[in-house]
Amino acid sequence: MSDAEEVLPSGFYDRPVLVIESGVHTAPITCADVDAVGRFAVTASGDKTVRVWSLTEGALLRTIRLPSAPGEIGKAFAVAIDPTGAIIAAGGWTHRLSDQGIYLYDAVAGTLRHRISGLPAVVLHLAFSRDGRFLALTLHGPYGLRVFDIDRGWAEVARDPDYGGQSYGATFAPDGSLATTSYDGMIRLYPPGFALPPLRQRAPGGARPLGIAFSADGARLAVGYQDSRRVDVLDGRGLAPLHTAATESISSGDLAHVTWAADGTLLAGGGYVPADGHSVLAWEAEGRSTPRYLPAGLNTVVSLVPLPDGDTLIATADPALIRVRPNGAITWMVPSFKADFRRQSTNLAVAADGAMVEFGFLKGGRERVQFHVARLALTSPSPLNVAAPPRLRGLPIAGGRDNSHPTLGGKPLPLDPFEVARSLALHPVGDRFVLGTHFALRAFDRDGTQLWRQSVPGTTEAVNITGDGRLVVAAYGDGTIRWHRMDDGREILAFMPLADRRNWVVWTPEGFYAASPGAHGLLRWHVNQPGWQPAKDYAIADIPGFHRPEAIKRVLREMETPRAIGLAVVAEQRRKVQLLTNSRVPPGARLHLLAIGVNRYDAAHLRLEFAQQDAHDVVSALTSTQDALYTLSPPQYLVDADATRASIRRALETLRSAVSGPHDLAVVHFSGHGAMVDGELFLLPQDVRAGDAVALKDSALPVATFRADLTRVAERGSRVLVLLDACYSGGASADGSAQAVASNVLSAALAATNISVLTSSSASQTSREDPAWRNGAFTEAVLEALGPDADTNHDGLISATELAAYVARRVPALTEGRQTPGMEIRFDGTLFAVR
Repeated sequence: MSDAEEVLPSGFYDRPVLVIESGVHTAPITCADVDAVGRFAVTASGDKTVRVWSLTEGALLRTIRLPSAPGEIGKAFAVAIDPTGAIIAAGGWTHRLSDQGIYLYDAVAGTLRHRISGLPAVVLHLAFSRDGRFLALTLHGPYGLRVFDIDRGWAEVARDPDYGGQSYGATFAPDGSLATTSYDGMIRLYPPGFALPPLRQRAPGGARPLGIAFSADGARLAVGYQDSRRVDVLDGRGLAPLHTAATESISSGDLAHVTWAADGTLLAGGGYVPADGHSVLAWEAEGRSTPRYLPAGLNTVVSLVPLPDGDTLIATADPALIRVRPNGAITWMVPSFKADFRRQSTNLAVAADGAMVEFGFLKGGRERVQFHVARLALTSPSPLNVAAPPRLRGLPIAGGRDNSHPTLGGKPLPLDPFEVARSLALHPVGDRFVLGTHFALRAFDRDGTQLWRQSVPGTTEAVNITGDGRLVVAAYGDGTIRWHRMDDGREILAFMPLADRRNWVVWTPEGFYAASPGAHGLLRWHVNQPGWQPAKDYAIADIPGFHRPEAIKRVLREMETPRAIGLAVVAEQRRKVQLLTNSRVPPGARLHLLAIGVNRYDAAHLRLEFAQQDAHDVVSALTSTQDALYTLSPPQYLVDADATRASIRRALETLRSAVSGPHDLAVVHFSGHGAMVDGELFLLPQDVRAGDAVALKDSALPVATFRADLTRVAERGSRVLVLLDACYSGGASADGSAQAVASNVLSAALAATNISVLTSSSASQTSREDPAWRNGAFTEAVLEALGPDADTNHDGLISATELAAYVARRVPALTEGRQTPGMEIRFDGTLFAVR
């Protein structure tokens, strides 16, 4: 089999996978280089691409997609272009850890010319000699340096494994000398021909020298450090320290990357990132002057490359690419196109059901917005749209953020080598938690046992778990926010907001998507090719059938794309009929909602905490999840002062007039108190007078009257579902004359043909509320029943019997057996779509 026909090894993608193509990098740039005459720039990135740019105007000329696999394989850490601009060398995490390689690409055609394999570690840096004959590379770990000769068919001509740490820097002098840095603290200088041993000099300014650059004449070497703010100048022929550049004004970060401009100006940049973005220091007089500051991006400088005309190419981890003139003027800039989720680990906020997420476009969570999945809308934050930050307390976790050694109760959590924890969220129940790292999203139980691990598209900058416990929502370094199933970590939805604050795209792992007008072309299918050739990509927008905004709205409810797509087809067909017939609403059933919640009774001893929340959550859950089955009538929502006896009866009359046929469903939810006085059942509205039995009977809503009103609602054959979370009310009247309402008595009293009733608790039981749920136990169970756990036949739909069965087993479980619901089911068949 020829190289061109060679199939990629197992583990590489053997099928199309989704990627984002925006014309710029989506992950931090890791390295940049230019050709000798200043025509082309090349950049490498963790987004598994190498890109070729025009240095004249900053236009993208070519994208080279490295062969890739799940996880790290395919990430490009190093890139170099030969002086003629003909060959691009790219390295990084190209294969298994012990069998890394380098790709040699034709810069014009973008095809693979040659592949060097068999390297023992990840390639961290690449450099061509100034005559273009030799390619030097440095490696992760203690594997040191390799040099390859182009004229000898890319044969290895030099190797120095005598390094005590990884090496991120290599530079050639005009005479062919080669200098390197290493985390063992040494600077090494190899003569032309690379004879061993090299000249060695301990770096004067730090234990981790990183960047290194020869001056144009080779007389001087500049050295930058990962662990200090020093920039040293050494003798380029003997490594003797000459002087240290003035960096006293720098109080944070580092100046790890260095270069020399064409006019001899020394430049340095790195982790020093001031708020104004002027993070590159420039010194005249070989670094002996007071520095001036050049503009860069708002993230770490990763490469500084001098251009023949005196300009400098600056690459940053934003990712951004900038061409700057010696006076600081920007010739052109390719900015980042994505949101910056760094330092948002404590303020990524989500709604209880995950259908809304709130984040900031800028580092730290500044410039906050909300994205609503059910509406496919990017909006300014509103206090009416409640989102909660991640729960961070409740388990003895230490080092859960920005730490390579997190612990639970003092016991280390199992991470991979070099893996750093970046974000943390605890489950609402408190028995599990999720840890986001550079490499993975991990879930653990309260004992530290890992439940699952998922590879991630970029550093997990922030993570949250929804209030209903179903979903993990994570913000990644590639600018995406993704929803994962809590039970197994599987991704079900992804969202990318663009930096213009207007455009966005949201999609499922299968490629179904919705997008704003300016973002339709971002999604592509990446397809690996045989022979280690660059992967091809195909725009999803060019393939009919993947643009499914109505399905996207339902994915989080269904927790499965196939269910969402199936329900969406129903909705689309109904819409087609509506358009064809010019009808005001589509054909089919309608859903009518009346939700009543009373927290603030006038009688202080009756007051509740979460009845109003119960009503709100029922309306929110049903209006946002059932539009595939029903046309939604405007919901009626009565809470506290609005929930009087008269207003409840008027709302029931409005409900009666709105129902229109046998397929309609009316849902009436009441969360408050109920009582029995002298053998008669009552619901207690907000304006009940509870001084004594007479006052209560005179002001409460008799269940017999309530039932009569419901019967009128159902008289056209429409189904009525009554959900009564009526708390224990044995002390409803001040004189104690009221008795508790038994759940079975209340449900039986209300049920009738086409009226099914679920009630919360028996006469001797309190209907419990809990701050952990922010609902009553009964309402919590009803809300949960809209999810997949109640769907016992897995058809994506919830029937009346499935709802009743779930509530019957879930309420006792939530209350540890202290509450038993009552039920009268008078019709069966589909009630709801699974959310």
